Amino acid sequence: MRTRGAEVLAAGRAAAPTAIHRTAYLRREGALSEAEVKLRARRDGRTTFHAHVGSTDWPTTAAALREIEAGLAERGAVCDRFGLTLSRAMSVEESARGRVHKETGPALRPEEWSGLGEAAAIQPHLGDFMIGTPAGAEHARLALAAGVTTIGNLGQYWSFEVPGGQDDRQVTEATVRAVGMLAAWRDRGALVHSYLDDGVAMQASSYGSYVGWAALERHVVEDLCGARLAHSYGGLVDDPWHRAVVHLAVDDVHDRDHLGSMVYGDTVSMRAGDHAHNAEVLRRYLTVDLGAQQHRPTGHAVHPVPLTEAERVPTGAENLAVQLLAHDLDEDVRRSAPVLDWAAAERLAGEVAAYGLRFRDAALALLVEDGVAVADPVELLLALRRLGLTGLEDRLRLPPPRAVGDLVPWKARQVGATVAALSGPAAGLPDLRGTRVVLAVLDVHDVVRDALLRLLPRAGAEVVLLPSSATPASVVHAAVAEDADAVVLGTYNGAALDVGRELRAALDDTAYDGPVIMGGRLNQDLGGDSPVEVGDDLRALGLHPAATLEEAVGMLARTPSGGVRREFT
Repeated sequence: MRTRGAEVLAAGRAAAPTAIHRTAYLRREGALSEAEVKLRARRDGRTTFHAHVGSTDWPTTAAALREIEAGLAERGAVCDRFGLTLSRAMSVEESARGRVHKETGPALRPEEWSGLGEAAAIQPHLGDFMIGTPAGAEHARLALAAGVTTIGNLGQYWSFEVPGGQDDRQVTEATVRAVGMLAAWRDRGALVHSYLDDGVAMQASSYGSYVGWAALERHVVEDLCGARLAHSYGGLVDDPWHRAVVHLAVDDVHDRDHLGSMVYGDTVSMRAGDHAHNAEVLRRYLTVDLGAQQHRPTGHAVHPVPLTEAERVPTGAENLAVQLLAHDLDEDVRRSAPVLDWAAAERLAGEVAAYGLRFRDAALALLVEDGVAVADPVELLLALRRLGLTGLEDRLRLPPPRAVGDLVPWKARQVGATVAALSGPAAGLPDLRGTRVVLAVLDVHDVVRDALLRLLPRAGAEVVLLPSSATPASVVHAAVAEDADAVVLGTYNGAALDVGRELRAALDDTAYDGPVIMGGRLNQDLGGDSPVEVGDDLRALGLHPAATLEEAVGMLARTPSGGVRREFT
């Protein structure tokens, strides 16, 4: 008897488009898929390059792509692929998009899909709010038909929730159907993309379990579903040594036959307004990523992050500038190859991969003990989503070798450092005894959330955590129901003013009178080229924007129902 997962997978295969458009890039390269180009690049030692774009609408984005292509052509160079930063509204069917905030990036209209591969001879990649969302299967079908052969993002399946909530089983079945479509086109080069830094892998206490999660994803996608998985990493991997080891270890758990999507640039080390610093960050991580592709090529495209990324959506010209720099640096790294020694990284990566495979096997054995039908992709995905990586680590108690355990990811280091800095004697953590706080972060940016979850109880506060699927109205209603003294809410994706207006309406409806503190990236897509800052608009609504975590904690210390404030700076 076939399992439900097998039925869903078969339905996905059957629903796959009967033809895939051959994009301008593929025609120029004389290839049928991006995977074919990647295999050639891996064989020939050629570096491929990735740009990430996503202005407020598709026409503006397409113009930026043409600007990048033309500027590189003057130098006899190319950008091989672009990732399209889509609005979160893409996570649901077009008819339902009105209930999701319009955030940074375009939400594709039906007539725009066909233009993805024709705006420029740069291969499109779709990895935001596609696979892993309620509309993932339908959008995977449209993307394949348009010639997009690398589609994700499985990483968002683990961490993303539609505002207002979702049916996890429906989303899981949509995910398996989408993977089934790509499995149907595997021989033509279709790849399922998963960006590890977007998913629960960044909950890892070490890069051992991070790579172990990658191995679990590969088992689901390749062993159970018959598709091919392309892993991506990098946005939250700030340490150059870690980048080298992760590159090699992930390839190891793919049996050294990994065909990756892109190595995302180190965005967490960049600073708003400090372009000299950002240029140093750019050269530092690109040197490692380029060297890794030259040492052990995996087909990953390297991603030069524009120097303005931390401030706003970069322009085409700003993307072009760093593309040119990356091409120049590629030649410099090649000339330096004889003096680079990869032996130590290879040894440590081997240990990381060995632990990762042990972690994968132990996780599957644990789920069997729990009664999970681990041969069914739907049931296995659901079980892993519900447990999460933190839950797996807690239950498995599988200590990594010391050298592996010392490889602590950025998020774990950042949360620990933030809590230590704000709770140390010099900081003077305020006394929040008796203060009840509702905490919600409305997307997957959970570093500040996790820091507050550890910090506020140390100060004596009681924290009520809401899921990322919470809506502004549900946050306010929760504050009323929980008799909360304050609300702390984070938003990052270019819809802060919309969120603020919904909060104001809910506050007026409920007469909740506690402070509502907003943090994150407080900007709004108002139809221009980039979102604009809206802190003053939020203050005018009676809300309390906080630029830093310290400022947010200070605001909590001054709440009328809060505890007595100790020294706080």
